[in-house]
Amino acid sequence: MPDYSALNALLTALSEHIEKTEIELASQLLVTIDKKLRAWCESTTPPTEKELLSIQTKILAATARLKNARDKTQTELINQRKSQKAISKYKATKR
Repeated sequence: MPDYSALNALLTALSEHIEKTEIELASQLLVTIDKKLRAWCESTTPPTEKELLSIQTKILAATARLKNARDKTQTELINQRKSQKAISKYKATKR
C-alpha cells in the first residue's frame, strides 16, 4: 500500500503541474511515475488489478489534459506568429 500512496501523491503533483501549464515538469514527472510503477510491479508485493486500473485511469486522464494543454499552447503560438506577420505586412505598406 505505501507504493500506491506514493504513486497517488505523484499523480496529484502531476495534475498540479498540468493545471499550472508546467509542461516540462509534468513530462519529467511522468517519467518518474513510470519508473516507480515498473519497480512496484517487479517488487515482491506487486499492485493488485484494482490498484493498477485506478492508476491507469489517473495516468490516462492526466496525459489527455497534458496533450490538451500542449495543443492549446501550440495554437496560441501559431496565432501569435500569424499576428506578428500581419502587423509586419501592415507596417511595410505604410512606408
